[in-house]
Amino acid sequence: MRLSLLTILLFATSLVWVNAQDVKFTARSQSAVVAGDKFQLVYTLNKEGSDIRLPSLQDFQILMGPSTSYSNQTSIINGKVSRETNYTYTYILKAGKEGDHTIPPATIKVDGEKVSSNAVKIKVLKAGSKPQNNAQGARATGSTPSKEQLFITVKASKSNVYQGEAFMLTTKIYTQVNLESADQDAPKLSEFTVKDLRDRTKDYPSTMETVNGRNYRVITFDQKLLFPQKTGKIIIDPTEIEFEIQQRVAPSRSRSIFDDFFESRYRTVKKRVKSKPITINVKPLPATRPEGFTGGVGQLNMSASINKTNVKVNDGITLTINISGMGNHKTIDNPEIKLPADFDLFDPNISNSDLSGSSKGFRGVKTYEYLMIPRYAGNYTIPPFKFAYFDPAKGKYQTISSKAITINVEKGEGDETAGGGIVRSNVNKENVKFLGKDIRYIKTNAPKLKPTETFFIGSLIFYVSLLLPFSLFILLFIINQKRIRENANVTLMKTKKANKVAIKRLKKSAQLLKTGEKEAFYEEVLRALWGYLSDRLSIPLSELSKENAGEILKQSNVSTEVIQEIMEILDTCEFARYAPASGTGEMDKLYNQTIATISKLENQIKR
Repeated sequence: MRLSLLTILLFATSLVWVNAQDVKFTARSQSAVVAGDKFQLVYTLNKEGSDIRLPSLQDFQILMGPSTSYSNQTSIINGKVSRETNYTYTYILKAGKEGDHTIPPATIKVDGEKVSSNAVKIKVLKAGSKPQNNAQGARATGSTPSKEQLFITVKASKSNVYQGEAFMLTTKIYTQVNLESADQDAPKLSEFTVKDLRDRTKDYPSTMETVNGRNYRVITFDQKLLFPQKTGKIIIDPTEIEFEIQQRVAPSRSRSIFDDFFESRYRTVKKRVKSKPITINVKPLPATRPEGFTGGVGQLNMSASINKTNVKVNDGITLTINISGMGNHKTIDNPEIKLPADFDLFDPNISNSDLSGSSKGFRGVKTYEYLMIPRYAGNYTIPPFKFAYFDPAKGKYQTISSKAITINVEKGEGDETAGGGIVRSNVNKENVKFLGKDIRYIKTNAPKLKPTETFFIGSLIFYVSLLLPFSLFILLFIINQKRIRENANVTLMKTKKANKVAIKRLKKSAQLLKTGEKEAFYEEVLRALWGYLSDRLSIPLSELSKENAGEILKQSNVSTEVIQEIMEILDTCEFARYAPASGTGEMDKLYNQTIATISKLENQIKR
């Protein structure tokens, strides 16, 4: 009895703990405001709560709040239903004295439990010349703003870097006027590898700053990650931005308050602003480069592993090399792999996971997956793999070595045997060497003797060798003319290539079948079959449908059975893309059915 009560109590406690873990209560506000200005302090909660309490706000005055709003969003992804609920509590505050202030966490009750938010840091700037809003600009004269009212800066996070070392280039707009639009003339950066860090789908982030006693609204307009590819002093040309500024212009003469009201209007003023050039000093990497250096610069790490150590002849082995840390991941060359001579090595499959940019470069993991195939049985050792990179912070190369990997390769079912049933798989390519000064084998076959005073000129072989180039030229000319005629017939060429293109596309769906990507697999099979029918029937893909495809196939003497199979495959793919996940057995069956149906269609359709 005690055990049952204890189990129930632990279960209930775990539910409360999980429930509390799911609650998110966050606070946000502007990072900087001007003393005396009003601003919003917003709290967001993902569950229904009550009794929200703010901390003591000595440096701020609460003008209004909380105003509460509610939102609920439901989404269905791969058959899974997820719901997102948000409760928002908004306060209007007035900034007090200048300085750096912290608003302590607020609290709210959720299911009887008290939950705390995060603290918020706000910088209060000294009251002075402020950015204009629409009301403040109502009596503007319509002239272009001065350089004190609107200017831009372009700054590099570093001015002295090594070749391949990352640095960030940030463009900011300082404004005291209303901006409608901005058109940038970016400098050419041909000496660098460039990664744009600005998310164009989101609003431009802005804050408040004080410069020379004037308060500005500061907009982070552009951020780029640069990797210099050559050494020496590189001058980055100035950035130019053309702004469109909206100003409200009052009439110069007014007879009444009604005239003033109706005649006032807005006008757009253009102003072109230019930044200063930037000089970057790029230092070369040390000349003595260690073994295993492939261009990596930063603070990096490396690991190497294989998926299995016991295999059979001709089995595939995956060698995975991960390069992680902070650096120039995207410009690192492929590692050099040294394998035993009895292994075939294929080009790697390269992928990047969770790469994020900062002023120091990319942080994340770059993965190389090599496919190795052993051709002979035996025990093999892959020597330690060395990876070298240059660390700018230390100013020298660093080398990381993996461990040696031992692989046991057993003979497969298809190994060939020599006479007498002796297996030859124990003889590998490393045993066969050319010894230049060794004694040659004695020739045991009968020698071929040639009579004396025999001349090549005038012989049958001589005349045949004269006619052979001319005959070959005529044959190539005929083949070339035939190819020209076939290429001129676009429809014929598309028809001939239709089967090859379909098989090529189905190869990609075979890869998706192995990885188990259901939706992508069905989409690729559907795309391959429609593309094949479009090329084979000479119908543009935009005009192709099940109805006209079926009619044309009937006219081409294709059997009703094959037409029905094609329609079933199309229906299966369209339904399976949005249906709940199915097993790989169904996907494999559909793949084989598609290949078989295309083969039947090739044999029946009119050419």
